[in-house]
Amino acid sequence: MVPLTLQHRTAPHRPGRAVPGPATALRGEVLSRLRDRSTQRPRFDPALAGGLRAWLEDGAGALASDRGDDAPPLFLGPRLLLGDFADGAKSTVREMYSPQMVTSTLVHALFRQLVTSGSVGDPLTDALDALSLQPNRAGLVHHVNGLDRKARHALAAELRTQVGHVRDLTPAFAPGWLPRTDDRVAIPLAGGRIVLGGVFDLLVGAPVPGQASVCALQLTSGGPWAFARTALHYLALLETLRSGSPPFRLALIDSTVGRYVIEDVREEHLLSMVSHLVTRFAELARTGTNG
Repeated sequence: MVPLTLQHRTAPHRPGRAVPGPATALRGEVLSRLRDRSTQRPRFDPALAGGLRAWLEDGAGALASDRGDDAPPLFLGPRLLLGDFADGAKSTVREMYSPQMVTSTLVHALFRQLVTSGSVGDPLTDALDALSLQPNRAGLVHHVNGLDRKARHALAAELRTQVGHVRDLTPAFAPGWLPRTDDRVAIPLAGGRIVLGGVFDLLVGAPVPGQASVCALQLTSGGPWAFARTALHYLALLETLRSGSPPFRLALIDSTVGRYVIEDVREEHLLSMVSHLVTRFAELARTGTNG
């Protein structure tokens, strides 16, 4: 993607990081960067999305043909970028409920609460209450409730730290920004036999034909920073295919240390992502994976 548009105040070539100071000032700075040059948003060729899709269709068509007509649809997400192809890959209970995974899931729940309500009470209680409303999170809630006192205390302390970073860096968006959390995107290819999918933690703004107008904010809670950024670029491509226009600006917040980056989207980087995905399709076909 393009060079960063938001950096550390004293180190202009590094990603931004929350520094001591009023939280409202940090949130205001993030918001101003998201809006910067908003009246000069780039316009894109209306045929761009169609050309990107056609390129992907060629690669997906070859993969689907290799898998055979009777193969079930293959659902692929951001892990495709690393070669961990199928999102339905099996994992052990220990992997499913690793401390990092549990913390990340809880922090994401609190991020949604901050965006929608603007506040968080007790982080652990609020996160568990939110996840208890999701049937697919019942196992995780049960796991957390079964932690011993020491482990639960450590988890609560970590959540307080991370939600503090998130609160400091997440602006309060006016209703006119149309903030929407957990926005799911699914792009069917090869007649629906290959499906690219992903989830935006937060989208703001409304799509405008031929003009970049949507801003995307993504949250990472540990794990490789480089992969988190690449996965966000992947989501930008999916939004381009869905709405016909790329996002205007991307923001990534790391809740573990309070760093952030904001960057623009350009056509050449969408083309690079498509090229990367088509290469992955070919690698996947060679592995003989059946989903």
